[in-house]
Amino acid sequence: MRLSKHVEESLYVLLILATQKAHQPVKSIKLSELLHVSDSSLKKILRKLVVAKLIESSASKSGGFELKKDIQKITLLDIVEAVEGAEIIQYLPQHIGDNIFSRKEHVEKSEKYIADSFQNAQDAYAKSLSKVRITNILEEDSIKFGTIDWNNISVIDGSARHEFNK
Repeated sequence: MRLSKHVEESLYVLLILATQKAHQPVKSIKLSELLHVSDSSLKKILRKLVVAKLIESSASKSGGFELKKDIQKITLLDIVEAVEGAEIIQYLPQHIGDNIFSRKEHVEKSEKYIADSFQNAQDAYAKSLSKVRITNILEEDSIKFGTIDWNNISVIDGSARHEFNK
């Protein structure tokens, strides 16, 4: 199992939107500029986040993307499921054992045992990720009213770093 880079990009989209000053919308072109990814690629990710009801979009001159779900309730599981789908671990037996072993009932029992083991791993994985809220990696004051005006940050020399005031 390997997660795509889109999981990390989605995480940072959500962090940007959570810290956006006055929680105003941010356009996809600005998000792609900040993340150093193509706008067309990011739009596919943003669409998945919209479908998952984590963010919403508004099409207007002052529109863009903003959080739909309360940032304090968004978990790593929400992000992974939005981007990668709900079944991260997929085991689909090819029934190869039927071709090489004569005891079919034992082969079926063994395949079920393996499938159940992968399902248990999937359940444990989901349970673990559901406990990790993305607000755990943000400074508490940064999300109350939004402290960064991402719309007005310029990307200079390929980076747009922001230091939080402490």
